[in-house]
Amino acid sequence: MAYESFIARRHLSARHRTGFISFITFIAILGVAIGTMVLVVALAIITGFERKLEDTLVGFSSHIQVIGFQNQPLRDYETTVVAIRETGGIRDVAPFIQREGMIRSREGFEGILMKGIEPEDGAAEMKDYITSGSFDLTEQEPNRGGIIIGRQLARRLAADIGDRLTIFALEQAEGTDIGFARAAQFIVTGFYETGMAEYDDIYVFVDLASAQRMLRMDGMVSGYDIMVSDIDRIQNISEGLFTQLGYPHYPRTMYQMYRHLFTWIELQKKPIPIILGLIILVASVNIIGTMLMLVMEKTRQIGTLKALGMTRQSIGKIFVINGMIIGAVGVAIGNLAGFILSFIQYKYQIISIPGEIYYMNYVPIAIEPLQYLIVTAVALAMCFICSIVPARLAGRLDPVTTIRFA
Repeated sequence: MAYESFIARRHLSARHRTGFISFITFIAILGVAIGTMVLVVALAIITGFERKLEDTLVGFSSHIQVIGFQNQPLRDYETTVVAIRETGGIRDVAPFIQREGMIRSREGFEGILMKGIEPEDGAAEMKDYITSGSFDLTEQEPNRGGIIIGRQLARRLAADIGDRLTIFALEQAEGTDIGFARAAQFIVTGFYETGMAEYDDIYVFVDLASAQRMLRMDGMVSGYDIMVSDIDRIQNISEGLFTQLGYPHYPRTMYQMYRHLFTWIELQKKPIPIILGLIILVASVNIIGTMLMLVMEKTRQIGTLKALGMTRQSIGKIFVINGMIIGAVGVAIGNLAGFILSFIQYKYQIISIPGEIYYMNYVPIAIEPLQYLIVTAVALAMCFICSIVPARLAGRLDPVTTIRFA
């Protein structure tokens, strides 16, 4: 097929009198490149949103969260932790206390969600989000433990590292709906920032023992954060825990706890097939139009080649190769441009978005080689299909008629 490839390349690099064909070829390549670039960037953004949400949610919660039915406190938590660890597929377990409350600084009050955790169990994910200070929840002064708060919340409170903050929360009397106000002072040891305003503005983290002491919950917790080894088995593991632990333990997966967020992600994915179809349609029209004009322009040459003995199949191969060259060059340029744009956004986070709407402050990007391979394969397959019709038309031209009247 060496001579066929040579002729195909000569067709696409036409100059002088047929320079218009080179311009049309450039437009066709540009169309494929832009389509490929838009598609890989769109996929990178959608995947980035999903990954960012999953990573952040796991950092604040877990794959599975076991809480008390109707939020009642859970007793004998140390024994329960051992039982959960012995369940198959469990990677880690961390007991916690979670309670709504108010936080006060010298500048004012803010509503918060206080979460008491054991640092050795709950620090792994949170450490990645610390922007100032350190992840230190140990007692800084007598009866004053450390506290980690969001940077946005710190700005509103005008709080800095080392400041004292007072937390007010309700201790619910067992078996009643009556609550007693409890207060405790903490010292700010660090700020965190995830980029998700819904969490940065609300969550504060303290030591589990400090939360138990403050709320009079000795030997009790609100629930357990559980990490699994295989995320695909999360539902089966959750159902197994429900059977094993029994009442009043109530397990929920991250997909159940944050159903609205994952539903939103699924809604974002639905337009992708439509976008893909429109991009393929535009690229197909460009390639078909270019090939048809190329056939018309090269009619005399086609007649001459057939008169010299070239078969219909060989003529068709020339134009199929033309289409594949256009597709390959366009896809390569599109992939490169898409990767560069994605990398710039991934590295420098140039494009920002309102965090109160999108749960993060910048457009997240996930660069996955598999997506590039899929887009490349689909694009090249469409280029091949779009080249078949013009190639068949070129192969059917009568050599006598083309040489005589072209």
